[in-house]
Amino acid sequence: MPPRALAATLIAIALTSVAVAVWPAGPIRIPAPPVLVHIADPYEADPLLAYGAYRAALAEGDLATISTIAFADDSFLAYRAALVLAEAPALDPSQRLDHYERVLALRIEDPLERVARRALMVEVARVAEAAGQPERALQAYREALPHQAAIAAIKRLETDPYRRANTFLQARQNRLALEALDGRAAPSIEGPAHRALGNHERALDAFRRWSTEVPHAVAAREGEAWSLFSLERWAEADAAFAALPGGGSYGRGLVAGRTGRTDLGAEFLLATGVPSQMWLATSWLETSGRIDAAIDAYLRIARNGDATYADDAAYRAYVLAARQGDEARAARAAELVPAGSYFGLLLGKPVTVPQESSLALVDEPAAVRLARSLAIVHDHEAAVGELVFAMRAATDPAVVVTIAETLQSLYGEYRQSQRAAASLVSAGMHDARVWRLAYPRAYGSTVERFSATYDIEPALVWSIMRQESAFSPVALSHSNAQGLMQVIPSTWDWIAELLRETPGDPWDVEANVRYGVHYLRWLSNYHDDDLELIVTSYNRGQGYIRRLMQGEVVQGNRDDFYRFIDALETREYLQRVMVNLETYRQLYDDERPSLAQGD
Repeated sequence: MPPRALAATLIAIALTSVAVAVWPAGPIRIPAPPVLVHIADPYEADPLLAYGAYRAALAEGDLATISTIAFADDSFLAYRAALVLAEAPALDPSQRLDHYERVLALRIEDPLERVARRALMVEVARVAEAAGQPERALQAYREALPHQAAIAAIKRLETDPYRRANTFLQARQNRLALEALDGRAAPSIEGPAHRALGNHERALDAFRRWSTEVPHAVAAREGEAWSLFSLERWAEADAAFAALPGGGSYGRGLVAGRTGRTDLGAEFLLATGVPSQMWLATSWLETSGRIDAAIDAYLRIARNGDATYADDAAYRAYVLAARQGDEARAARAAELVPAGSYFGLLLGKPVTVPQESSLALVDEPAAVRLARSLAIVHDHEAAVGELVFAMRAATDPAVVVTIAETLQSLYGEYRQSQRAAASLVSAGMHDARVWRLAYPRAYGSTVERFSATYDIEPALVWSIMRQESAFSPVALSHSNAQGLMQVIPSTWDWIAELLRETPGDPWDVEANVRYGVHYLRWLSNYHDDDLELIVTSYNRGQGYIRRLMQGEVVQGNRDDFYRFIDALETREYLQRVMVNLETYRQLYDDERPSLAQGD
């Protein structure tokens, strides 16, 4: 391909000099001829020299220079150069694959950007396939699952039906796994796949065949026990669990509970020592009226130290002991409720938010100067990219914070900057600058505008946004919730109906914030501005939350509501969003009252 055509294929960047007419000052009678002053090309001086060389190489189709840039360092420019060459059709597929591997080595991975990651791996796989590297292609296609192109390619490339079936099984594509077997016997694949699909009779048969083939395969015996449980063959299931290594206490506890022997079931579950399983036992103890035993169990969970269950258990022990008039155990339980948790707030233990910063000021990092120059030449993507890459490489927290502040204040980048600051907070940095970065007022004008429109506290929007998407506008959850406010498609369409408009683009920041805030207003009306019900409904659905709150178990009692939300995700969601809200209010001197009791 001729150099000019190649350059046009890579990137068309015009290299033009900027001429400015300068006129003499003061009144004159005869106009002087204009003097043309040529402003120097900014790419010909620091800090844009490297970008100038890259730009010139693109214009000339100089692939060798671009490749040298791609491997020169770990900067964003190297990443950009590698990506350009990886996507260049003029290169040999093996050369393109080398550059894709460089892209993967430099790329900042973000677990929330699943769509982009899958699309990238499909492209890597296609180039690997063209380069005659089928194993590398298959590996990349596996990472791209469940992308439809990856599914089709694995069906085509993986000729061994057992390996193909296992690939789909590992990716939780259970129907495809069974389809790949096409009637062939492979009980270690059939059993898990049928069980996941709810085909419990067929799963039981497969697990039993697996046990016959490999008598010591614990996974086969466990699968058999759980299949019997799902088929409600209680006596056989209990015996199967009892025969497992360790006695199968969890399974036996569930069998006992399902057959009305909740006291025995609770004993089995408590014997496991696993907080999540002990938590289930406590509900049975409460239901059967064994409140003292429930308090003891909650205290055991609280002392276990499990971050998910300890605070919930300590608070529940406090509630039950107080109802019993047991002041001593109530006091012990209250001591176990950690400050900084939502239940700590309810007991008057405030969230401690730093109001001052002692972080050393640093000279302007080179990356900030480079970003400013890139912004001047309107390369916003590179400005942000260089800052993010430099932030990743920095080891001095003061430098990390300075770059993160620049990203948020000047470039509107909140995801990676907040992520870096949150890591510093988790590591124990109690500094106001760091905390404000970890709890940013992201997309401020947009959030404040729609919050004012729908009369919703902006801090609540940011608190939910932080929990939902960690400020990534391209976040996609496993349940297909999308964007900053993580609205699922069915709710998105329903909100559009409420707004009497065609559904907007969920990946557009303004549309996503607008729909999310509108939904919060609807929930506020539905729940008479009850903040806890609004928050839990945003996660779990307003119908379920109202039924729970008004049902026989909770009967409107707030403490029982906290305990008997059936989904762990929703219980944790409520607590984290409410702590976020308290943190935002304190960090930014919100005049609303603290959430702590008595304040």
